[in-house]
Amino acid sequence: MPWKPLARFGDERAGKLHRLKRAARARLDVPPTRWVRSADASRAGAPPIVPPLILRSASPDEDTAERTNAGHYESIVVRCADDLPRALERVAASVGNDGYVFAQQLAEDTLGPDARGGVAFFDGFYYERSEAPGHNRGVTAGETRGETARGELEPGCAFSLWLRRVGRAFRAELRASEGLDLEYATDGERYVLLQARPLTFRVKRNPTLSLANHREILGELPSPWIVDALVAAGRGSIEEFVRIDPEVGRWRGQYAESHHGRAWLSFSFFFRLMDHWGLPRSMVTDGVGGTVEGRAARRPNLLRMARKSPRLVRLQLQNVGAMRRIDDELARIEEATRDARTLADWYDATVVGLDVALRTNFAINGALSGIVRVRGALRVRGRAHVVTDAMREEFEAVRGLEPSLREAALDRWLEAYGHRGPLESDPAQPRFRELREELLEDVRGANDRPEPSAPHDDPPKRTGRSGGLLFRVDALRERFRDELMRRWEPLRAGALRAAETAVAAGHLEAPEDAFLLGDEVHRNPAAWAEVVTRAKERRAREAELRFPTTAPLSELDGIARAGRPPTTATASMRFEGIGLGTRPVTGEVVRADDLAALLGDISSGRRPPIGPETVLVTRALEPAWGILFGRVGAVVAEIGGELSHASILLREAGTTAVVNCAGAYDTLSDGTLVHVDPKEGAVERV
Repeated sequence: MPWKPLARFGDERAGKLHRLKRAARARLDVPPTRWVRSADASRAGAPPIVPPLILRSASPDEDTAERTNAGHYESIVVRCADDLPRALERVAASVGNDGYVFAQQLAEDTLGPDARGGVAFFDGFYYERSEAPGHNRGVTAGETRGETARGELEPGCAFSLWLRRVGRAFRAELRASEGLDLEYATDGERYVLLQARPLTFRVKRNPTLSLANHREILGELPSPWIVDALVAAGRGSIEEFVRIDPEVGRWRGQYAESHHGRAWLSFSFFFRLMDHWGLPRSMVTDGVGGTVEGRAARRPNLLRMARKSPRLVRLQLQNVGAMRRIDDELARIEEATRDARTLADWYDATVVGLDVALRTNFAINGALSGIVRVRGALRVRGRAHVVTDAMREEFEAVRGLEPSLREAALDRWLEAYGHRGPLESDPAQPRFRELREELLEDVRGANDRPEPSAPHDDPPKRTGRSGGLLFRVDALRERFRDELMRRWEPLRAGALRAAETAVAAGHLEAPEDAFLLGDEVHRNPAAWAEVVTRAKERRAREAELRFPTTAPLSELDGIARAGRPPTTATASMRFEGIGLGTRPVTGEVVRADDLAALLGDISSGRRPPIGPETVLVTRALEPAWGILFGRVGAVVAEIGGELSHASILLREAGTTAVVNCAGAYDTLSDGTLVHVDPKEGAVERV
């Protein structure tokens, strides 16, 4: 019989069919599949699969690492045996003689009434997916948006467990490309793989972000200076993990991200790191705060931990080495500040200082996380005597002195701790030494007798020799922070001196405005005043926003949108949909719902040429429209989804687009000037 089983397929050039064979070998659920050479299809007869079935193409130039050719070949659902010959002829003709036709049982029809068809983009951790009831053709063709979600692998989640299995089966593709483009069917528990192909563009991430630690040390709305510097320093600090495990470098991870005026810790990066090494995700939240849901997030993967144990041992040795080099690292900050002259120099010195802080704290906290577990297992009670304890205790002692002695005692206290301060990690915040008058008023207002302490639990006793070794890292961490802040005080003072020069030159209104610049400090100083004005307006809005401590980025963006003042645009002025790309485009509308007619009108001169300032507005997109994507500035379509074939091509082309934009085609007219903002997913008349 010409139709052969999937297990007998051996042509690696036809990746679509070859990957299905590999998936079946990896014990992934794949529909019953039979294949035939396209050259033999006309005499192959009916496949040994009872309709309803689907006939698909498999060509050597289809679904490669370079391009998808999405929609270029035929894929036909056959529900009646009488329709089979014609469908088989069409699919074979689309492939040519150097390809294959394969038949699959319709998995959606066998999964029951709850069956859903889906498409997912997966890069090994992050995913985008869209599901709709029934067959997934509606999703891939853009006929329905389906239920679209962006997320990341989650312990204990059925979809995540399936993605992990798929990732293991196609590990080579994940390493060699941007990820996997998967078509599947599901009933919510069982997942059936229909197709797998390499991705040629990056998955749009929806990371889990947290203010767990940053809100504590930087406040609710830190300065743009520290936010930008922290994000910049975080890119380099991840190299500590890459040095131990080069695989981490392929993730394009970030320590922190800047959104809505805050620096958010990327829990997603650290959760992925824990998963990769077999460690529980709770190690992240235990270290910096926040919570993780479910028991699975608190359990280690012992088998993976055993495999990764050489790297984990190397990591701890690297941590020990980093702790021994603390003085050398602090010297890096001193060198950067010693050479700083301009405001940009002081900003760069801040980045250096944060780089030192992050790398050292990674080492200290990495060691401390293990020690805390040992202390818990051994039930060792105690605490280290850290510098912040001394700072607090000595200030309380100043307030307990006779009134005539308090001012001199405060000055002695400031000599020791004046470099510290509230929200001290942000150079925009004043140090205690600058707050002397406020502190003096505080100590003068103390009662003549020591004030009674508030009720509290008795703290653990400080450790002596018996338990001291298990608490040395605690003391080291606080000593490092204290030494870091000793360098932060001259850094702040130097930035303010440079800012005074900028004020004298007319580039800033006040020295403190320098901390509103952030990375823009590297721009021409003549632009600083405008940057500061915009920053003040933006921060007034951002200050009103209230975010949860930990949430996906999509939720944070939704909160920010809801917190905006209501728009004054009417319904016919603004259209919302699904944005693709990142670059906003302003241009003139060209309406068309027939590609051939549009090309004919342009060539005959009945319509002006299209170009980078053209916004193509259409009812719907098919892959053929892709020939225009590289020529126009943006594309707007009334229907479509993130994961439809046309959207795939738009993303491969890097073309700005808003799809699923209801009403745009019927309302906008040729020549209308519009602004297309893919980040907002909006089209507005200008």
